[in-house]
Amino acid sequence: MSMVKQFKQTAFFLTALSMIMAFGAPVVRAADPIQIKFSHQNNAYDADQLLGETFKKLIEEKTNGAFQVTVYPGTLTHSESEAMEFIKSGTVDMDTNSAGHIAGYDEDIQFLQLPYLFKNHSHYNVARQSDVIKKILADLEKKTGLIVLGIYSDCNGFAIASTKPINSIEDAKGTKLRCMQNPLFVDIYKDFGFAVTPTDWEELYTSLQTGLVEADDMGVYCNNIFKMSEVVKNYAILQQMWTQKILFISPKTWNKLSDDQKALVRSVAQEAIELTDAWQYAREEEAINKAKAAGVTITYPDTTPFKQASEKVYEKWFAKYPQWKEWYAELQYLDPESRMPAACKK
Repeated sequence: MSMVKQFKQTAFFLTALSMIMAFGAPVVRAADPIQIKFSHQNNAYDADQLLGETFKKLIEEKTNGAFQVTVYPGTLTHSESEAMEFIKSGTVDMDTNSAGHIAGYDEDIQFLQLPYLFKNHSHYNVARQSDVIKKILADLEKKTGLIVLGIYSDCNGFAIASTKPINSIEDAKGTKLRCMQNPLFVDIYKDFGFAVTPTDWEELYTSLQTGLVEADDMGVYCNNIFKMSEVVKNYAILQQMWTQKILFISPKTWNKLSDDQKALVRSVAQEAIELTDAWQYAREEEAINKAKAAGVTITYPDTTPFKQASEKVYEKWFAKYPQWKEWYAELQYLDPESRMPAACKK
């Protein structure tokens, strides 16, 4: 190497070194975290909030902060219709929405809310993994244009809360009940004998207080967290419906993710859903026990007449949606408390 060339290389190195010393070494920046806005329409005591917090904790830990989730409990909107528009547009990334409301997009989701569709919690857990429910959710994706991450229990349908005790189906007759103005829900409660009375959610507390309505169809825990328990002091445990919530992610957000990231989001969402679903039932039992200890009237009416009244609902809705009858038979077979190996029956 010539002396001139060697001198030039040495001069270049010294110049670069002096710049590093003066200004610091160049910084190699990591990719910006993926920001996820997770919204729901309920308060911070609700199962939806637990779902959001669980998803946030798990995915942030599993990705070392490559995902960052912000949970908005009932602060962006209280309207489920508006929430659907937000997630379609990508204004929010993830959102929960009740199946009762989603029926406006896809009536097959109503099937999951037929009265006494599930016999018990173990039956529900098995059936929730069935091909029937997978098909319903796949069709829901097509009809809404959104990505479905899973389904979990809502707090409605566990019990009837009322201003007077309900000990039997006779006590239900004529009782003014507020429920979501969903055609299936209205049919169910009318066939039970209730006088279904439309009332805005925001007005339910004062409506119960003044006697405009006398009952609602939320469980004990949900009546507590929404303060309705201040004006209703009676609960009839009927387990009449297993209403559902759907967890969605915006397609605009989804399409930005790699295949590995999509798989991780699905996996973490399912973990969070399983926890939330189990938590919901644990809190309901806890709320029932606390209500009993506080002297609140808890009744366990014979559900046989309510199930018999439900036959009218099945007949009407199976005629409208014939595929539901086949789905119903398939899900009924999946009750673990009813099934036995053939050899055990001999």
